[in-house]
Amino acid sequence: MTLLQAILLAMLYWLAAGEIFVPFTYCFCDLMLISLLTGVILGDPVKGCIVGGTIQPLYLALTAVGGAMPVDKEAAGIVTTAMVITAGISLDQGLVISSAAALIMAQLHTVKRLAMVWTVHHADKAVETGNVKELTRTSLIYGPLIRAVIFLVPMTIVLKYGVNSLGILMNGLPDWANNMFSLAGGLLPALGFAMVILVIGKGQLIPFFIAGFFFAQYSGLGAVPGCLLGIFIAWLYTIFTKKETDNGSLFADLLNLKNAESKATHILSKKTLKRVWFNWRLHVCHVDNVERLQAMGMCLTMAPALEELYPDDKEEQIKGLKRHMQFFITENMIGGIIPGIITSLEEQRAIQKREQVPDDQLISEDLINSVKNGMMGPFAGVGDTLNYATLKPLISTFFMGFAQQGMLWAPIVDDILLYVILVSEGKFMFNMGYKLGTDSAMNILQNNAVQKIVTFFSIVGLFVMGTMAAQNVNVAVIYEIPYGAKDMISIQELLFNPIAPGILSLLAVFGVYAYLKKGGTVLKVTLVLLVIAIALGGLGILGV
Repeated sequence: MTLLQAILLAMLYWLAAGEIFVPFTYCFCDLMLISLLTGVILGDPVKGCIVGGTIQPLYLALTAVGGAMPVDKEAAGIVTTAMVITAGISLDQGLVISSAAALIMAQLHTVKRLAMVWTVHHADKAVETGNVKELTRTSLIYGPLIRAVIFLVPMTIVLKYGVNSLGILMNGLPDWANNMFSLAGGLLPALGFAMVILVIGKGQLIPFFIAGFFFAQYSGLGAVPGCLLGIFIAWLYTIFTKKETDNGSLFADLLNLKNAESKATHILSKKTLKRVWFNWRLHVCHVDNVERLQAMGMCLTMAPALEELYPDDKEEQIKGLKRHMQFFITENMIGGIIPGIITSLEEQRAIQKREQVPDDQLISEDLINSVKNGMMGPFAGVGDTLNYATLKPLISTFFMGFAQQGMLWAPIVDDILLYVILVSEGKFMFNMGYKLGTDSAMNILQNNAVQKIVTFFSIVGLFVMGTMAAQNVNVAVIYEIPYGAKDMISIQELLFNPIAPGILSLLAVFGVYAYLKKGGTVLKVTLVLLVIAIALGGLGILGV
């Protein structure tokens, strides 16, 4: 690998770590596409595509709860793809390297969030004078420079000097060690599928995953027929579990909210509303930090509205900026309803001040902050569950089989589809929040619209992921018992295959699931799987 290639790949990693213009970075710097782009830079896009599809199962239901990053899947994609292409290691070895890279490089995100505390204190000084331009520079210039030091430099060193050396070591391993890596490659995807079950697999829905698994085992069919059958099964489930008092279709409740009439007076221009929505996407995750997380992003989101509402009152603008520099964290697309609602409240407050409403009847700063703080958690929970634990794994599962076959279009279509869905959803929620104010939040949280949609996609997702688990989780007993002078008896064929094909793979998934459900961490379960692979794979008891 040349120094230029290492720098280009490190820049790709730096971009992925930025979370700029959500959900653009989240979608287009995702694991499969970033592996494909790594392949393009290294001259073998097909191999990059295959690597991305192969290691994708490990990170299916990965969500950064509260902004915390348990593993770094982008680092896993870049480092693993680079090693497979330039050092010639196997895909099974790549899965193990992927896990190590993801765990180690994730620590850089903790360093980043600590370093970004400087940006929020620098922003406080800008807010004191209402200097929105300096706020913007802090987000778009100073923040990326800090990330460059933390992400770009270490990744360049790893790629330039670490990949080839480790590759030489991996290529010289004996057969028993290669079997360890093969077993690890078969076991580690169980973690990703177990995380999906843990997040969206409520007790009564888990059988849909098992059904998908055995559908694939007995039929030999993959994600496409599995998805079609899963949609049909989910539709039947919603029909037969529908309550007599529920007269709405799957999306009827949300459409009713969209068509509801606003009771409030609105004075903000469409241009300003577009700027508010644009700023939300541009800044909200760009300089998150351990102290106040997305506070600066929320402050910059509200800046255009405050400027139009108080064009000749700098003091009110500064007060508004200060109240939005408080602690803030939520999911960004379903959570897009929050800046919509807060914009509406700020607008009503400005109208009241123009009408000289008495202070005791004025929408207070405390009320605005209370509404904002009260909505962060509920909408983060809904958004993380629907988008990142259900829709994202479902879409990735559907396309990763094509990526594993080297079809270059798969990662691209995967990310475009997810991007269109998330942006449309976010804009819908923002507009509804602004139009209906706090009523929109209460209607969504109290009716069953979201729950019906989550359940539908959870069933489809679990069934499809069951089919893909059958293809990606591979573990079998390879130890054979001597019989007679020369013959050998396969324990796998004698004991396990008659029970059900792939039963050990399914047990591996639910073993990891049970461990995670009891409070086990991703790090611990990864280490346990690697220990099993080293011990039983090295002894020749288990394999793939």
